[in-house]
Amino acid sequence: MENKAVDKPRTSWPSFFESGWMDKFFNTPLDEFFTYGKIMNVPAVNVNETEKDFQLTIAAPGLDKKDFKVEAYDDMLTISAEHEKEHKEEKNGRFNRREYNYSSWSRSFTLPGNCSAGKIDAEYKNGELKVVIPKIEVKEPKRIKSISVN
Repeated sequence: MENKAVDKPRTSWPSFFESGWMDKFFNTPLDEFFTYGKIMNVPAVNVNETEKDFQLTIAAPGLDKKDFKVEAYDDMLTISAEHEKEHKEEKNGRFNRREYNYSSWSRSFTLPGNCSAGKIDAEYKNGELKVVIPKIEVKEPKRIKSISVN
């Protein structure tokens, strides 16, 4: 016997309350609908590998050196920044609308086995944070030679 699903008759106008769009709209973070928040809060990263090192370049204009925190722990590199823009007080001290400009972000990267976490160097210049992770020579394990028993 063949099973067939019964289709609802379609109306000329879609039903806003049956499709679940309202639930999705009210229960979803605004970042999903307005992606500019993600772009502004998480900077773009370029990763370049040379024979000697790995180079991370992070676009983070408008920040100061003191806003960054670069930490290496075990095999993880975490780069984060916090910045709060100071607002100058108005002469009359009264605001009709004032929005604070505070931003923070964090990016984590797994360090490869052939790098030296203790020698990571970071420099912030012209709106870019450059992080250099030097490579180390990884010794290959000695190969086991099988010896036949006579």
